[in-house]
Amino acid sequence: MADIIRLQSGEKIDQWTVVEKLGEGGFGSVYKVSRGNEIYALKTESLKEKVKHFCICEDTGIYKKCLYLVMTLLGPCLQDIRKELPGQKFSMGCALSVGIQCLEAIEELHAIGFLHRDIKPSNYATGRGKLDNLRRIYILDFGMCRSYLDEHGRFRPPRKPNSRFKTTPSHLYQTYSMKFRDETILVEEIKTSVIAGFRGTIRYASLSCHIRRETCRKDDIESWLYQQIEITRGALPWRSLDDKKDEVAMFKERCRFEMGLQELMGGCPREYVEILHYIDSLRFYDNPNYEKIYKLMRKAISMLQVQEFPYDWEAGFDKVQGC
Repeated sequence: MADIIRLQSGEKIDQWTVVEKLGEGGFGSVYKVSRGNEIYALKTESLKEKVKHFCICEDTGIYKKCLYLVMTLLGPCLQDIRKELPGQKFSMGCALSVGIQCLEAIEELHAIGFLHRDIKPSNYATGRGKLDNLRRIYILDFGMCRSYLDEHGRFRPPRKPNSRFKTTPSHLYQTYSMKFRDETILVEEIKTSVIAGFRGTIRYASLSCHIRRETCRKDDIESWLYQQIEITRGALPWRSLDDKKDEVAMFKERCRFEMGLQELMGGCPREYVEILHYIDSLRFYDNPNYEKIYKLMRKAISMLQVQEFPYDWEAGFDKVQGC
């Protein structure tokens, strides 16, 4: 938990005057502030709070007609590294260790109230330079991000159905409902729950994203698991269907059952199956138990007796260009 910064009504921060506190979270607080007659929201965060998996923004500005940002220079992305490795997959110890770091990055993003909505190997990169940074994974590309908290720090409810979006593929009604009947989602409810456009990358998108439901934290983690399976075994079984959104959705749903599950998880630690079942048990407002997943990943490292280090890219770092 960060050291919460507390500001008083009437306190001035540069040009901003604090009106009142709106909310408080694990990483800081949100205040209503004014500048003249205009009202804004101001977020505070402790300088002591450190996140390990984000680039540092060194500078921003405007030059001529161009906005610029200076940030940490990173190494290659995980997708480029994977494609250079034998079998286009990471060694088991490296895959598990990297997966833990990738999930930590998602947890850090969720902790400040945002969903990524486009988790995939090309949106993670290694550090550069010294060994400790070379082994660090950074999360990238926040163009699809959306806050799941409102200005008061409360959960945003799912948006209402919007008829302008394409309807959910009819063949998904029954299968999705059958699998998740423990939720309060029934076939007719799914038919009327089209509330969001498709966001993300087809290969790694969650089932909820495929049926145009509002996404939540569990969906980022589901995408993370698909990524994790890919870097572990070299490919996802629907890789040849990347441009066929509905067929990929059906394939992902089929992988929740025995035959499809074996096809999806072949060559992966059995703990991945436990993680998938846990992800599928989560509901929209649930706070994911990240520690539960970390423990399963650590258990896999221990049971398989694999070494995390050195990482697969350390010896040939110069051969793979940065993303």
